[in-house]
Amino acid sequence: MNQKLLLKTALSSAAFAIGMSGTSAFAQTAAEPEDEVAEETIIVTGSRIGRPDLEASSPVTVVSSETIKMSGRTAAEEFLREIPQAVAAVGSNTNNGNAGVAFVDLRNLGEARTLVLVDGRRFVPFDSDGVVDLNMIPSALIDRVEVLTGGASSVYGSDAIAGVVNFIFKKDFEGIEGDAQLGITEVGDGLERSFSLTVGGNFADGRGNLVANATYQKADEVNQGQRDFSRNVLAAATLGAGGGSSTNAAGTIRGLTSPACSGQSGQDPRDAGVCVFDASGNLVPYRRSADSFNFNPFNLLQVPQDKWTATMLGRYEISEAVEFFGRFSFGNSRVTTVQAPSGTFNFPFQINYATNPNLTAQARSVLALNDTVAAGDTNPGDGIITVPIGRRTVELGTRDRIVENTAYQLVAGFRGDISDDLRYEAFGQWGRTTRTQTFANDISFARTQAAILSGLANIFGPGRLSQAGGNAIRLDLQQYDTTSQFVVGGFLAYDLPFALGGETTGSIVGGVENRKEGSKANPDENLIQGNAPGFGSSTPIDANLSIKEAYGEVKLPIFDIVSIEGGLRYADYQNRDNLTGRGNSFKTTSYKIGGDIEPIEGIRIRAVYQRSVRAPNLNEIGQPFTPGTGDVDIDPCSSARLSPAAYAANGPLAALCRATGVPAAAAAAGVVGGPISGQVNNFTSGNINLRPEKSTTITAGIVLDPKLVPGLSAAIDYFDIKVRDAILQLPEQEIVDLCYTVQRTATGEFCSRIRRNPLDGSLIGGNETGVDATDLNAGFLRTEGIDFNLGYKFDVGSESSIALNINATYTMRSEIQATALSPVRQCEGLVGSICLRPLPKLQFIQTTAFNSGPFAAQLRWRYVGKLTNDTVAFGTSDASDFAVPVIKARSYFDLAASYDVSDNFSFRAGVNNLLDKGPPVVGNDYGGTAENSGNTFPATYDPLGRSYFAGVTLRF
Repeated sequence: MNQKLLLKTALSSAAFAIGMSGTSAFAQTAAEPEDEVAEETIIVTGSRIGRPDLEASSPVTVVSSETIKMSGRTAAEEFLREIPQAVAAVGSNTNNGNAGVAFVDLRNLGEARTLVLVDGRRFVPFDSDGVVDLNMIPSALIDRVEVLTGGASSVYGSDAIAGVVNFIFKKDFEGIEGDAQLGITEVGDGLERSFSLTVGGNFADGRGNLVANATYQKADEVNQGQRDFSRNVLAAATLGAGGGSSTNAAGTIRGLTSPACSGQSGQDPRDAGVCVFDASGNLVPYRRSADSFNFNPFNLLQVPQDKWTATMLGRYEISEAVEFFGRFSFGNSRVTTVQAPSGTFNFPFQINYATNPNLTAQARSVLALNDTVAAGDTNPGDGIITVPIGRRTVELGTRDRIVENTAYQLVAGFRGDISDDLRYEAFGQWGRTTRTQTFANDISFARTQAAILSGLANIFGPGRLSQAGGNAIRLDLQQYDTTSQFVVGGFLAYDLPFALGGETTGSIVGGVENRKEGSKANPDENLIQGNAPGFGSSTPIDANLSIKEAYGEVKLPIFDIVSIEGGLRYADYQNRDNLTGRGNSFKTTSYKIGGDIEPIEGIRIRAVYQRSVRAPNLNEIGQPFTPGTGDVDIDPCSSARLSPAAYAANGPLAALCRATGVPAAAAAAGVVGGPISGQVNNFTSGNINLRPEKSTTITAGIVLDPKLVPGLSAAIDYFDIKVRDAILQLPEQEIVDLCYTVQRTATGEFCSRIRRNPLDGSLIGGNETGVDATDLNAGFLRTEGIDFNLGYKFDVGSESSIALNINATYTMRSEIQATALSPVRQCEGLVGSICLRPLPKLQFIQTTAFNSGPFAAQLRWRYVGKLTNDTVAFGTSDASDFAVPVIKARSYFDLAASYDVSDNFSFRAGVNNLLDKGPPVVGNDYGGTAENSGNTFPATYDPLGRSYFAGVTLRF
C-alpha cells in the first residue's frame, strides 16, 4: 500500500487538514507519480486494521507538518491548544500551577482523558498523573498529527475518553535537513529560538532505513510587569485596585478584635478585623485599595524554557516475512516559573507582644485586646497571642520553581506478513521519566516562628527584615520524582478470503498487551511537613499498576457500499499503594460498534457508538493527604456575608457556620475572614478504592467529496460523550456550596470536609485549615456538539491555486456534576471558578492559502466566541458584581509566507496576531488561579501582542 492511498484516506476521514498551508497536501498528493511513492507502514488512528481502503468511521482531524511550520509555533502544545476540538491546558503561558510541562485537553474533559500516542503507541507519562508532557515531542520530526474525537478504549485501552492525539513521525527519510527559526514580539521580548537537524538514509539496498533528529528550543520569559494590562492586579468587580493579596510587604494581621481594625473609613467590609503595619510599625486599618500587594509584575506571561530532544527511528527487513523496527526518544526540558515573593500567608504565628522588641507601643496595645477570654485566647493575659500573619518577604526575592524533566523511551519489535492475507506485529517498549524540582526563596514556618519570638526576624512593617533575619528564615526545597512504563504486546491481522456481495474483503485483528507503570515522588522533609508557606506541601508517592489486556477488531464491507465495524477489549487491572500496602483490582470491558454507507459516490454517512473506560492513575490511587491551595470566591460564613448580628440571631446558617468551626469570638467581633484573591487552603488526596470511569460516545456525520465540484471536501460530525463515575477532585467552591446550601448538616459528607482556621474561622491559615477535595468516583461529565470541516481548492491560472478551509466546533453542551447532590453545571460558553477553562460555544480556524510555484502564502483567522462568568450564569452573582460579566468574542489573524529558493533551500516568515489584538482584561479574581492570571486568560487569548517569526530550511 502506498503513501498516496493513505493520505487520501486520512483526508477523507478528516475532510481536510486544519488550516491547510500554502503547500497544500492535496496538491502534493496529486503531483506524485504512483510509481515513485515509497512503501511504508500504514498508521490509521482509531484502528489497528492497517488498510486504508477500509476507511474508519470515527472522525479524525489531521494537522500537517507544513501547517505547523506556517503557524510559526515551535512547540506541539502551542498549535494543539488552538484547534477548536481542544481547550487551553497547562502550557507555556501558565505560571501558577505549572509543573514545567505542557498538556493537551480535548473537549474540555481534562488532560487525563486525552490519550497521547506516538506512531500509534503510548508515550511515557511525565509523572504519577499519567499525562504526557508535550515538551518531549520533537516538532521537527512530526509528519502529521491526527486527532480522533471520542472514545477509543477498545483500540488503545484506558484514558482515550475524550479522544486521541497521535503524533506520526517522519519515516524513510533520506538526506540531511536543517531547520532554524527565530521569533520575537513587537515589543522586543519573548525571544524564541528553534534549531533542528535531521539525518537519514537507506542501507542494505533499501531494506533498511535509519533516521536521527536532534532539536534544541529556547524561549525567554515575559513578565506580567512588561505589559500594561497585566502590570497591576485588578479586581474583577471594578477593574481597579484592590484585587491583590493581603499578604503584603508591610505585614497584616487578621482576626483582630480591636475597633481600630474594623469598620474604619475606606475599609472594605470583607476586611473586618484586619490591620496592617505602617512605616512606623503601628497597626492601622487595612484598606485593600491601598494596601493589597501587587503580585502581578513578578509573575510570568510566558515561562522560560530550555529544551533538547533527540530521536532515532529505524527499520530493517530481515527477510520477506520479518521486519525489525525501533525508536529511541530522549527529551530534556528545563522550565522556570516565577511567582511573587513568598511570605507567611496567614499561617498562625505566636507573637510575644508584651516583650517583643520589634513592636511599637501602639501595636502592643492593639494586639493586647486579643489576649482575652472574649477574643478566644486559651491563656488570656500571658502576653502571647496566636494570630494569622500575612507578611510578604520581598527581601528574599521571587519564589522560583525550577523544574527539569527528562524522558527516555525505547520501542522495538518485529512485523511482517505470514501470508498474503495474514500479518503480525510484536513489540516491547520501555520508558522512564525523571523530574527534579527546586523550590527557591521560600521561608521556614518553624524558623520564622522562632525568629519572631527571639526578635531576630522583624516582619512588623515594610523594609524591616534585615539580611541576617532573612537568612535565618530562608528555605529552599527539593523534590525528585520518577515514573516508568513497560509495555509488551502483539497482534495478528487477517484479511478475510471472501467479500460480502462486493469486491472488497473485510479484515479482523486480535491481540494482547501487558502494561506496567510505577511512580515515586520523593519530596524533602520540609515539603512533607508543610513547613513552606509559599510552596505548600508535597507528600511521598509510591504506587504501581499492572494491566493485562486482550482485544479484537473487525471491519466488514458489504456490497462495497456499506461497511460495519466493531471492537472489543478486556482488561484486568492490579493496583497497589506501596506506602500503605493496600491494593485494588478490577476488570473492565470496552467496545465499539459502527459503520458507514456511501449511497452515492462522494457522499458517505458514518456513525459509531463506543464504550470507553479510564482507570484511576497512579496519583489518584497513591497520593496521601496533602495541603495546598484551591479556588473559592464565596464563603457564606465570612463576616462580609454574615454579620455579627446574624450570628447573634443564631439562624440555621449561623449555627451551621459555628458547627463547622467558626469561633464564637470571631463571629461576635465580625472578623471571620473570607477568601483572598479567590483562594483558600485545600487538601488533595488519592483513594485506593477508586473505580474506573465509564463513558459512552456517539459520533455521527456525513463526509462530502462530490465529483461534480472538484476540489470541494466537507465533513459534518455530531459528537456526544458522557462520563459516569468520573474521578474528580471536587471543586472547593462546590464543596462549600453543598455544605451550606444543600446538605446543611455539620456531620454530613461535605461539611465534614471543611476545616476552618481556629483563630478567625476563615478557610485560610496553616496546614490544619482548608477544604478537603479528595478524589471521588462521584462525578458526571458530558460534552456534546458539532464539528464542521470544509475545504475548497481551485486553480488560478495554470500554475497557481487558492485553498479555502475552515475547521469549526460548536459546543452545544459541556456539563459537569461533581456529585449526585450537586447541580448540573452547563459550562458551554462560560468561565469562572467552576468552569475553569474557557470554552466558547463557537470557535474556529479559517485559512486562505495561495500557492504559485515556489511561493506560498497563508492568512489564518482564529475565532474565539464570547464567554460569560459562570457565577453570573448560575445565579450566584449579579452581572453588576463584575466589570466584565461577558467577555466578547475575539478574532486573531496570522499571516505567513514561504518561498522555495531552490530544491535545497526554503525560507518562511510570518506575523502572528497581525492586528495586535490585546487580550480581554477581566481582573485577576475572575476564575481559577491557573487559568486566570495577569487579569486575563493568557493561555486562551494572546497575551504578548503582535509577534514575528522567520525560519529557513536546508536540504541535501
